[in-house]
Amino acid sequence: MVTLAIFILRQMLSVGQLKISLPGQPDIVIAPRKRSRKKPPAPIPEDRLKIAISLPDASALLALVLRPDPLIGEYYMRGDLGIKEGSFEDFTAFLFGNINAWRHSPSGRIYCYFANFIGWFASLNPLKRARRNVAHHYDLTDQLFDLFLDQNRQYSCAYYRAAEDSLALAQRQKMARLAAKLCLRPGMRVLDIGCGWGGLATAISKCSDNLQVTGITLSENQFAYFKKAIMTAGRQDSLSVELCDYRKLGNRRFERIISVGMLEHVGRQNLNRFMAAIDRHLTKDGVAVIHSIGRNGRACSTSPWLNKYIFPGGYLPTLRQMMQAIEKTGLKITDIEIMRLHYAETLKHWRTAFEAEKHQLPEEYDENFIRMWRFYLICSENYFRYAHGMVFQIQLARRQRDVPQTRDYITKDEASYIKRL
Repeated sequence: MVTLAIFILRQMLSVGQLKISLPGQPDIVIAPRKRSRKKPPAPIPEDRLKIAISLPDASALLALVLRPDPLIGEYYMRGDLGIKEGSFEDFTAFLFGNINAWRHSPSGRIYCYFANFIGWFASLNPLKRARRNVAHHYDLTDQLFDLFLDQNRQYSCAYYRAAEDSLALAQRQKMARLAAKLCLRPGMRVLDIGCGWGGLATAISKCSDNLQVTGITLSENQFAYFKKAIMTAGRQDSLSVELCDYRKLGNRRFERIISVGMLEHVGRQNLNRFMAAIDRHLTKDGVAVIHSIGRNGRACSTSPWLNKYIFPGGYLPTLRQMMQAIEKTGLKITDIEIMRLHYAETLKHWRTAFEAEKHQLPEEYDENFIRMWRFYLICSENYFRYAHGMVFQIQLARRQRDVPQTRDYITKDEASYIKRL
């Protein structure tokens, strides 16, 4: 059993060194048989690639190498996987440094084939399942999200103009940039698909006069939170929120549509339907902006661990898939921006805040949950820092003339808007 596990592991490693401790057995040290000519996905310091772990027995080791995802995360959550040398950050960097070697190994190819097949069905999101999937994550308690998010509860990639930017500033910069790309004018009707707790919709409503901003969400927690915020602030004249699926908007039309962090939840099979909904609900002189996590490279199903524990039904599209979905509509692509390391920095800020304040969590969030959330945040950060993660912002219009000819207006308007937020 151990011999088979070692054989498989040697095929999965391209960089670094892994030492494994099993009860009653000598330590197992595994390194690539010869130095790979291929560099890690991003420059990872060598001292972060020497890792020592412990496992409860040989059967756990074999299971781990056969099904690393989701078992690495599950073993860590239960405490069955101990890190004896190197930090938890080093361990996850080691995993991402070897992810390409694993995917191209014989066992990795077989695993990915079946994972993609199962993942296709996992990303199906009919209405009832979509509501359950949203509740699984976004209907967690306010105490959890207040622990690590900024005061506007922006649960998406921030925009860092400088390395020293705070999370709060970077999130305001993100909102101002998105508002600028909407080309707002007084009196417009704006739809925010997947509005979260309402921070972005509220910010947009401040960027021009007499805007009517409507947010929709499937999360009952977010709906109640945003509705209460609107009432408390007395903003019923400019803001509203509905517990509504994007597929159930009827015949309403809006001059501007924005969606941030929502596309990741519609599922691979619904990309065309989502873009068709934007096309259907946008007026003839309308502009839309889609902000979403995407994937560089070939299409791939969501991590089984992430799908099971964090974002059931989630799927990260490639730009090719987005272009194909947009081409089926009457919309024109007027701007695309790729945000690369911004989300890695956002997740680093979230993780730092979570670790510093986790003692404030209520008792229902036990050590198992804390380990799960830590694993989610650090692996997501490394996905953007070392692997295939990116964030794209796509601006769409029905007519060429409805968006300025150059991008100068974005810088000008966001500088004006951020003063209002």
